[in-house]
Amino acid sequence: MAGVVGASIVSIITESLYDKPIVIFREYIQNAVDAMAKAPQDSQVLSAHFWFQDNNLYFLDNGTGIASSAFETTMTSIARSDKVKKENIGYKGIGRLSGLPYCSSLTFINIVDYANNVYQEYRIDGDKYNNTRSRTDFNQMSFNELMKEIGTFAEAPDFSRIKGIIGERSKLFDDRNTGFLVILEGISPVLQTTIEDPDFVQALSWLLPIPFDDEISQEEPFSSLSMEPAFGEDFSIPAKSYTIYFDNKQLKRPLKKDMLRTYLCKSNFAKYAVCVHSFSNRKIALERGNPFSGIRIYIDNMLLCDENELIPALQQYGLTNHGLYELIQSVRGIGALIYIVDKISISTNARRTFIDVTNSDAVEFLKLIGEFVENVYQARYALSNYNSAKAKNDVETQKISTLKERAQASLEVLARDEVIIDDEQEKPADFSALSKSEKKRVIKNKISKELNAALKKYLAHTEDFCFDTCVEDFKTWFNAN
Repeated sequence: MAGVVGASIVSIITESLYDKPIVIFREYIQNAVDAMAKAPQDSQVLSAHFWFQDNNLYFLDNGTGIASSAFETTMTSIARSDKVKKENIGYKGIGRLSGLPYCSSLTFINIVDYANNVYQEYRIDGDKYNNTRSRTDFNQMSFNELMKEIGTFAEAPDFSRIKGIIGERSKLFDDRNTGFLVILEGISPVLQTTIEDPDFVQALSWLLPIPFDDEISQEEPFSSLSMEPAFGEDFSIPAKSYTIYFDNKQLKRPLKKDMLRTYLCKSNFAKYAVCVHSFSNRKIALERGNPFSGIRIYIDNMLLCDENELIPALQQYGLTNHGLYELIQSVRGIGALIYIVDKISISTNARRTFIDVTNSDAVEFLKLIGEFVENVYQARYALSNYNSAKAKNDVETQKISTLKERAQASLEVLARDEVIIDDEQEKPADFSALSKSEKKRVIKNKISKELNAALKKYLAHTEDFCFDTCVEDFKTWFNAN
């Protein structure tokens, strides 16, 4: 029938749009954040919690929930939402189904009145869905018919079970009376593996709209990211953060002072975005163990993509002139956060993995990012050429000076400010942790630089030389000086 949405839409949006398990945390948390944003703003009482227990995954918030009169309609509709693109993080009306491929049962509980035990429940049977989509008539089913077959609405679910699940988190409702609970029962092995990954919490902490770590939250320019107007009242930086817990531990952006490099800069990408980036004036190279590496692009303070998606896209649109590997290695030598502030001109694609490149503003924004990446690339290789020349004994002083000027100019383009190159020997953050060969390399470089500098000084100040004893003469002079 014309105008009817087919049941296969569920397979399309869950398998094609949500093919990475970690995206379900983004989808359910952004729904919680939107609900909290609509509630009376009191950061002390508004929060979202999610936890993993007995092979089940839970998402709970004390936001506004859904109006009881609209709950069933909302749960049984697709791509329909009352959210506003400019004001909300999620607005497409499809994210609630993201967990369906990863569990045997997906349940939504609308907390209408916590104090008086008023709840609504909608449950989707994941096992029944998998069986249904294997049937030969699946493609002939409508979305509504599918929901009637696999979904169950309950106006008055068992409140004792719900309160048992919430448990100690009931304190969320001491000052709030509404909220929402999402339950993924019997999660799949692939989702369980994601949660149990040692880097899972750190990945979440870069992904979700949470505050900076306390030791850096008061440092400029981070302290002004969530409050300073970037381009006037219409374009304030949307780096608003929320109180979010995983397994009862509050998440903070995992950025520490010791992850910052020599220079920390803030700049605008026209009206589209604000960028904070940090780089070294010694060399631009990957620092092992420093998670503040590469470029992360945020919209609504929710991670959109990093250099792994960005650089190939820039190449696809002809906005770079260098190899993929070279560019990725270059940008990983700095740490950059780019916050999109113009959500009208710049929006996300359906997968929320990159921007939607369908208008001239999006192309112009990508050009600006491409120029930034080019500046990083040029600074990296200008510094590399200068450092290489310094390490050689046969390079003319004038050439070294020219290379230094070029490196400094490249860094100043990157910083949009004056930069001084640091010629001091760089010491590894943790020398003892290096391998034996790495220690030898570092020590060799340090000794070579010291000896080269000493040798130049010796040759400049000594007039009487003897070929047969020159090595011993230099040793004697070196020990004396």
